[in-house]
Amino acid sequence: MMLERFEYLADRLRALSDGRRLVYIPNPGNYGDGLIRYATKQFLADFGFEHHELNIGYTRARYQLAPWLVKGNACFLYGGGGAWSEHYGFARDYCRFIDRFTDRLMVLPSTYALDGLPKRAVMFRRDEAQSVDFAPNSEFCHDMALYAACRKKGGGRVWPAPTQGTGMFLRTDRESRLSAEAVPGGNVDLSLEGDHMSNGDDFLSRIAAYETVVTDRLHVAIGACIVGRKVRLITGNYFKIRAIYDASLAPHFGDQVSLVEEPMSVNDLASQTLSRAS
Repeated sequence: MMLERFEYLADRLRALSDGRRLVYIPNPGNYGDGLIRYATKQFLADFGFEHHELNIGYTRARYQLAPWLVKGNACFLYGGGGAWSEHYGFARDYCRFIDRFTDRLMVLPSTYALDGLPKRAVMFRRDEAQSVDFAPNSEFCHDMALYAACRKKGGGRVWPAPTQGTGMFLRTDRESRLSAEAVPGGNVDLSLEGDHMSNGDDFLSRIAAYETVVTDRLHVAIGACIVGRKVRLITGNYFKIRAIYDASLAPHFGDQVSLVEEPMSVNDLASQTLSRAS
């Protein structure tokens, strides 16, 4: 079961922290990273982890980390995400800095596509594919956002019935494999409308308004799984989406998510999604 992997992660974190002050550092990023933070906070609360949240952002990270590192009595928990690739490599840099001062560092489930990772940290990956090559000592757990889909405590939120048909949530940044000309009018790159500190409920509400979604944003797809919507998930320009689909989405949400890898126009995707939903 999916929840068992999160229970194991909680056991590993409890052993690593061993009574020390837990400092949670959310990975800086977009609205999708906000969904990761949203579910991570649920995880920490449900498993009884009191913590200090340190929002280091993109600048002066070392300056903000230094007082906690000097104290020497903290355990650091770095948020999961995709900032371990040639597109975005700052997570590696931040964690290598922490790793110089302490071996009490855990990295929550992430996709690894860079060499030179922290040497002493406890690393969790969110796929069983290429991340294993880059982080061979890492352990598997599902993307932290998926905790919101399987948690037992707090009860599951009942989302209103959708009021619209198909929502197009396609990315417009460097990870897209679609040309700007291929993105149709009416597309909303939802992940750019918030950041890692934005409200996860608002993100989910935007997705829940649609019966089906077409997206190449991983956390829009995960959000759709959380709120019980159908998804046509398009792969990006590196292995991340396919790998997480194979490890988590296909086994646990195969009735909701279908993967699109073959060349196809976005308008055809929308038409196909509508025909499947009818």
